[in-house]
Amino acid sequence: RTLPLDAAFVERYRAAQRARNHRITHWCLGELERVQARGAVDRAFLVHRIWADPRFVDPALDPSARTPGRCYAGDPRRANYGPMNIGLTCTLRTWLSMWSLEHSGCRGAPHLARIRVPSLVIQSDADTGVFPSDARAIHDALGAEDRTLLTVPGDHYLENPEGARDEVADRIVDWLRARGAA
Repeated sequence: RTLPLDAAFVERYRAAQRARNHRITHWCLGELERVQARGAVDRAFLVHRIWADPRFVDPALDPSARTPGRCYAGDPRRANYGPMNIGLTCTLRTWLSMWSLEHSGCRGAPHLARIRVPSLVIQSDADTGVFPSDARAIHDALGAEDRTLLTVPGDHYLENPEGARDEVADRIVDWLRARGAA
């Protein structure tokens, strides 16, 4: 595919990802029933292609200063089939609990809505896995009236550019001082 990716392609791709998630969920439910009928509690399986997000290859999707063609584990094409795949090894129950769009309770928004204390969300502008829309969604879901979204230069772990961690620490202190908390 050429960049930027066509919006219709991205929508079909995302729909196919949702459908894949539902197929895995359906398989897990049936497999859990099968293994439990045989006296087992659960079983492990592998899930490849977790890094298959079009935002990794097309910087026009959710624009930021990130390097296109990179994810936490390097090249997403390789990471999708490599051992550094987030969520690579699941059990039937962990899939249903963590990854299933239908069954997972791992949804931040309901919990974030209960946070009423002043809140600071920090987004690295070159993050290769947490995108600007993710940071905005976290910020917007917070129940706090006093909430701040701060975008800073740097990668996910603020290892680059040099001094990024010190800058973020200073910005946190400034934010706390402005609220009489430091």
